[in-house]
Amino acid sequence: MTPFNPAKFYRIPLFFLVVLAVLGLLLRWQMVGGLPFNYRYFVHAHSHTAFMGWVYNAIFLLAIHFFVPPESRGRHFLRYFIWLQVGVVGMLLSFPFQGYGAVSIAFSTLHLVVTILVAIAFFRHLSADRSVSATFFRWALVYQLLSGVGPLLLGPLSAMGMKDSPWYSLSIYFFMHFQFNGWFVLGCLALLFRWLETNSWQASHMHARWLTFGLCSTVAPAYLMSALWTEAAGLWMYIASIVTALVQIGGVFLLISLVWGPVTSLISPVWTRTCLLLAMLLLGAKYLLQLAGSIPGIDDWVFSNQGLVIAFIHLVFIGVVSFMLLGFYLLTGWLRPAWHTKAGLVLFLAGFAVTELVLVGAPVFSLADRLFPVPYFAGLLAGAGLMLAGSLLL
Repeated sequence: MTPFNPAKFYRIPLFFLVVLAVLGLLLRWQMVGGLPFNYRYFVHAHSHTAFMGWVYNAIFLLAIHFFVPPESRGRHFLRYFIWLQVGVVGMLLSFPFQGYGAVSIAFSTLHLVVTILVAIAFFRHLSADRSVSATFFRWALVYQLLSGVGPLLLGPLSAMGMKDSPWYSLSIYFFMHFQFNGWFVLGCLALLFRWLETNSWQASHMHARWLTFGLCSTVAPAYLMSALWTEAAGLWMYIASIVTALVQIGGVFLLISLVWGPVTSLISPVWTRTCLLLAMLLLGAKYLLQLAGSIPGIDDWVFSNQGLVIAFIHLVFIGVVSFMLLGFYLLTGWLRPAWHTKAGLVLFLAGFAVTELVLVGAPVFSLADRLFPVPYFAGLLAGAGLMLAGSLLL
């Protein structure tokens, strides 16, 4: 049986990161100069490339590297990886032209089926592993599978004429919530824990239980935060959201207190350490912002400003997940700290920072009835350009 070597394929997720940056730049350019394409269709292509092409592929390869011994990396992993790329490329080529149409849905379904097979394979490999890292990765896989329910509901809802109903939006949020907060975040934390465990780090039984409770068990009830804008949102939903957010804040502070020291002392390359520590700080910010967004009044302001929602999505996707994955790429040696890597990281971080400042700054300035001093769309275009330059160098 020929083993599957994930190190041979590490450039493929980076290629999709570049494609993702190109799509992001095109979306920003349409706001400034206009381009002859359907904006919503390109948003679908952009998001699916982000989720499946960059993050899923990267976690897939890193999980095999960290969790599956070389002698157990059979050809089935290679077959899964090939079919995953067929699904991603198919979605990339079909979504810009038809949105959610027959072809794009077919490739989405193909990718979903393969992810189920991948999850089964990982569950088998981790069945007897009771480490913190394996526990987190099992939770991540469960949420990744659960997220697939959201897109499956879009077709029936459209057929019933409910495309403009809250249920349609909630189905999209269902997918995004369990991808971002379940699969992405917990998957990255599982990889971090695994690397620490191979370097003699171990959480106590009590700490492991509290980490699992605070960061894994709370992902499902945290979905209520995505529904606070609906008419069904009552006092009980706000209370449940706030309590969940508080528990998660406790979990992330426990996480930082347990791993900050080991990461600082065990990882000497400053670029690797910076990526991982920055991601953890922004993860803490993510949970604090979720608490703020669960407070009545503030939630209305957030949901009425699309820029704030997009800024939060970018905070998680780029600030937490992407920088953590790039840190793992440096940690494994797949990315080497050459000048172009360092320059790429700086430009990528600068583009992220500019984008966040523009998206958050405009609505914050509007609260004081003041004009935001930076041209909004030009600022977003500049941020997208910096991230594209950074991803190309990486």
